[in-house]
Amino acid sequence: MTGVRYNFLNLAILLLTTLLFSGFQTTFWFQIFGSLPSPQLWLNLILYLILFRSRLEGIFTIYLLGLTLNPFTAMPLGILWLNLMLIFGLMTFIKKRVFWPTSRYFFMASLGVGFIYHVSYFLISRLFESNPAPVLFFHRFFEILFTALTAIPIYTFMTWVDRFTGKEILPESAGGDS
Repeated sequence: MTGVRYNFLNLAILLLTTLLFSGFQTTFWFQIFGSLPSPQLWLNLILYLILFRSRLEGIFTIYLLGLTLNPFTAMPLGILWLNLMLIFGLMTFIKKRVFWPTSRYFFMASLGVGFIYHVSYFLISRLFESNPAPVLFFHRFFEILFTALTAIPIYTFMTWVDRFTGKEILPESAGGDS
């Protein structure tokens, strides 16, 4: 029973962290830095789920995070979920080929997931929305860069949360064909 309780605690901390990061990104950031693009802190949490959770747990939690993120964005929930599942699929594919559980890998993967997020959102928006998302090249570039710069502190925080709640690193997180 204690393991189940700690799993719920881990999930609750993750959801609360997502709420705090999203709130910071959408309101507080602009009070401090003005129009400078904010890092997508929640995207690093999604990446952590992809890399360090089982597929089933990752998909379930990403759906929950999509519901948590929905009030902080103008993006329709279906497009948000589709985008998150595309990211999940592509990053899982990459993880099966090349993975090592270090902060350096997490930093590089954060650059990749930021790029994948923006490209997939741009394409999905062009396909399904009557008023698609604009290109905004420099804005998106700096969002990707700032998201990657926050990757290592978020990785450190999430590994601490996993140790605190007794979450085991999966054998499949070692990469390769296992």
